[in-house]
Amino acid sequence: MHELHLAEDILRKIMEKAEELDQKEITSAKIGLGASRFTHMEELLELFNDISGGIKLEIDVIPVKTACAKCQTEFNPKTMRLDCEKCGSTDIQMVSGNELIVKEVC
Repeated sequence: MHELHLAEDILRKIMEKAEELDQKEITSAKIGLGASRFTHMEELLELFNDISGGIKLEIDVIPVKTACAKCQTEFNPKTMRLDCEKCGSTDIQMVSGNELIVKEVC
């Protein structure tokens, strides 16, 4: 169900971008999508294809990057860590990896 809502969000953003560009017909789109936003890429692509009427979607995955508020260390966690790799602090903020950016609409 999560991937369906994300596919709908992606389509909405693509349609908004096409409207901004006064583009009437859309055959493909390229987006940047944060790795934390989805769990099953193939399911997401299949659902998007179903609801978009066949718009070809290219996704650049933006890796998750976090930063420690205490020691300012930035790192790309392999799992969703809740502590700093360097100092162990739990005051962690996500710097990137939650984006949804429409890069191109054709």
